[in-house]
Amino acid sequence: MLLEKIKSDIADVVSTKVEINKEDIIRLLEKPPEGIKADLAFPCFTLASRLKKDPIAIALEVSQAKPKGMIRGIEANGPYVNFHFDWKVLGKSVIEAALKDDYGRSKSQDSVLIEHTSANPDGPLHLGHFRNTVIGDSLARILRFSGKSVKTDYYVNDTGKQISLAAWYYLNFKSKPKGKLDWWVYEMYFKCNKRLERYPSIQNEVTDMILKFEDGDKELRKTYSLIVDSCLQGHKETLDNIGIKVDNFMKESRFLFDGSVDNALKKIMKTRYGKMDGKRVWVDLKKFGIEREFNLTRSDGTTIYPARDIAYHLDKFSRADYNVNVIGTDQKFYFKQLNSALSYITKEKVDSYTVLFYEFLLLPQGTMSTRLGKFVSVDEVVEKFVKTAKKTLEEKNPKYPKSTKEKLAKTIGIGALKYAMLKVSPEKTYAFSVDESLNFEGNTAPYIQYTHARASSIIGKVKNAPKPDFSNLKEPVEIALVQEIMNFPDVVKKATEILRPHIVSNYVYNLAMIFNNFYHVHPVLKAEPDVQGLRLSLVKATASVIKSSLDMLGIDAPDKM
Repeated sequence: MLLEKIKSDIADVVSTKVEINKEDIIRLLEKPPEGIKADLAFPCFTLASRLKKDPIAIALEVSQAKPKGMIRGIEANGPYVNFHFDWKVLGKSVIEAALKDDYGRSKSQDSVLIEHTSANPDGPLHLGHFRNTVIGDSLARILRFSGKSVKTDYYVNDTGKQISLAAWYYLNFKSKPKGKLDWWVYEMYFKCNKRLERYPSIQNEVTDMILKFEDGDKELRKTYSLIVDSCLQGHKETLDNIGIKVDNFMKESRFLFDGSVDNALKKIMKTRYGKMDGKRVWVDLKKFGIEREFNLTRSDGTTIYPARDIAYHLDKFSRADYNVNVIGTDQKFYFKQLNSALSYITKEKVDSYTVLFYEFLLLPQGTMSTRLGKFVSVDEVVEKFVKTAKKTLEEKNPKYPKSTKEKLAKTIGIGALKYAMLKVSPEKTYAFSVDESLNFEGNTAPYIQYTHARASSIIGKVKNAPKPDFSNLKEPVEIALVQEIMNFPDVVKKATEILRPHIVSNYVYNLAMIFNNFYHVHPVLKAEPDVQGLRLSLVKATASVIKSSLDMLGIDAPDKM
């Protein structure tokens, strides 16, 4: 990567004047604040005590070093050494690299398995799941862009009480499948809960069903499968509507019935931390500072969720070099318990397992409707965003054909919704509204999408573009645009390393702002021929990087809006 090469050259230059590890030099390099005309700066404070010299004197000494590679000039500025790049040469390298399909991509032999969404199959996906879904999907896209082999899992809790409640209603009221099937399942689950409030004795029937199911009752297994598969069909329709594909839907019952859970319990009991009181199996986690016993079975010996979760984790650990799980922050303690127990069996795999916790969304009241008064579904939110986007398009572009407006409305609406989930670090809570998310100004997907459409429009209007002459690269905003395009591979690398999609979101928004500043200050279509070729190449490179960035966020980049 070009920026890495330049930083390496700076490290070589600095190390000719002071004894310091090159990796430390690269780590200390920083972007100068606004108002300082330099491309990168090296602070000399940390060297003062080691060299027993004033940092200003060290900076002066380093500034006398001979430039190398793309470095055009070196100067001291107080305790800093400022480096200036040869943009006429570097600009050509950056733009030519950015116009290639593999710009920012890497090659890797690593395989990664990402688990995300994993919603209970008792009704439609709701807004509480949605941030999980888009973070997981974006991570998969970022890691694939980085060259890794990526698969995604959706772990299905198909043995829980909620399925039994829906099954009880189905069997007792002969409910027929109707409409979008996840809503049908939710209706049965909801109505059974209501009846349970009036007739508590139903709980005994539901408990008997759970025990029969776990004992392998064939008819009950068929009923549970019908309900779960119906709900998952609805989930898949929702995911497909927003452009998200999951590779594997892994059912908890599989591990219960194929012997995997029994095998997991045996592995735990082979460690000195697996304990048994009567028929109850539990894990001693005091080694990890956890006083609470981690139960894997009930007192009658029947397994509970953690035992099945251990079996599932052992399975997914076997399918990839690295594992990632996107999960709500309310699960932190449970995963501390789970990973501690797993480390007794397979510490190496736990060490290569990242659990990414996210905070839940805050939804301003009055902006969404709900069905049955319990939750806000993804279906409803998507419908609201697309409908609002369509209304905006009607106002802005009333002459567009109906089919074009409908397609664009979906592109803009879903893009706005996803971006609202991704632009903030997962660790932060975030309140969003439809109107703010769909604004064509500010830090929104429509603003970035519109920037891509604007760039595409410029490109489409030039039939015979002059060859770019990079000796004309001198305007500050042109250089700022090249600088930001050059940062793209580093952004991808950082997002890959720390598994944070908002790194890409923040980057592409900043790139769009710089491009729009460039567009408003410097003409492209009306530029002189010797300048037009250069500026058009900047437009093409920007459009390409915006598209790649949006692709990593799971957002479409339209050519017109």
